[in-house]
Amino acid sequence: MSPSSDPVTATAAYVTAPYAVEFRHVPLRNVGPHDVLLEVLATGICGYDMEIAGHLAAEPRPFGHETCCRVREIGSCVSHVAVGDTVVLESSAFCGDCAVCRNGRVDLCRNLLGIGAEPVQAFADVLVAPARVVVPAVGLHPTVAALAEPCGVAVDMIRLAEIGMTDRVLVVGAGPIGLMALAMARKATCGEVVAVDSNPGRLAVASQLGADAVYARSEAPLPEIGRRHGGFHALLVSAPPSSLPGAIAAAAYEGRVVFIGFDWGEGGKVTIDTTAMHLGKVQLRPSFASPALFLPMALDLLRAGVVPGETIVSHRFPLSRLGDALRTVASERDTTRKAMVIPDARFAELAGEGATE
Repeated sequence: MSPSSDPVTATAAYVTAPYAVEFRHVPLRNVGPHDVLLEVLATGICGYDMEIAGHLAAEPRPFGHETCCRVREIGSCVSHVAVGDTVVLESSAFCGDCAVCRNGRVDLCRNLLGIGAEPVQAFADVLVAPARVVVPAVGLHPTVAALAEPCGVAVDMIRLAEIGMTDRVLVVGAGPIGLMALAMARKATCGEVVAVDSNPGRLAVASQLGADAVYARSEAPLPEIGRRHGGFHALLVSAPPSSLPGAIAAAAYEGRVVFIGFDWGEGGKVTIDTTAMHLGKVQLRPSFASPALFLPMALDLLRAGVVPGETIVSHRFPLSRLGDALRTVASERDTTRKAMVIPDARFAELAGEGATE
């Protein structure tokens, strides 16, 4: 279907103050030959969205990227999706043309495409996106399909950890990404899988997903947990950098510590015992899912139930209550895993059980 000549106006959320938003009616740019016009179905609130809403937005700005949409129009050069298709978006896509891409290292591409520069992002009812970031998502409920982008982050952690079939695994941080990584790790090994978090509610979900043991952060330091379980071969850290020294000390000989947790400023600086790492052959591997990769794999994992999306999604809010959703995620960490935001016109249809009205 060729782009319409009629202008399209989006209702888009802009952060205006900590955990407060206003809705603006924003004209969308014309759909170019390599673009897609999308109707938003569901968008998840991620940690970076919380950072933007909490303190990063120095002036009003749009946000939201963990989204599932329906294709409304396609540009003349778009062939991999059609009008009416359900799709998800990569938060950033490799270009395919630069030297590192042509050398087979698309994961190192810095010439990225996405919706980050658009005046309308995924906390909206419609948006325009480059077709390159659009991935077909067949056979999933939109609130589950919208998990594909963070699930891809968890896939990257699992791949970097190189979990063997008998490895012992420690998951530090049982937020949405940690829980999805735990579910994958449970399928990858018959060894012990252990989770650590400060929230009892999230630890209960970790047990539900197959953790053999769970620990509150106050219950025991990470090195002690490592000693109790004979050391961990793979450690998946989706927690602040301050967790890293303890995680390294909890590793088995030749353990692999993969982390995505970060903090701004001084919080990102930690002291690490490199001698212990050297003598123990412990490797520290940062995971940074930019460009966003593995969305087709993530969608397969969600379809197969390896990652149970219905368990990860805990809250559903209409778009008009995005401010309430942000404040809920900030204040109710024990019960909130992934909050999904659904445009009001679709809320009754798509929210189902777990809706927050």
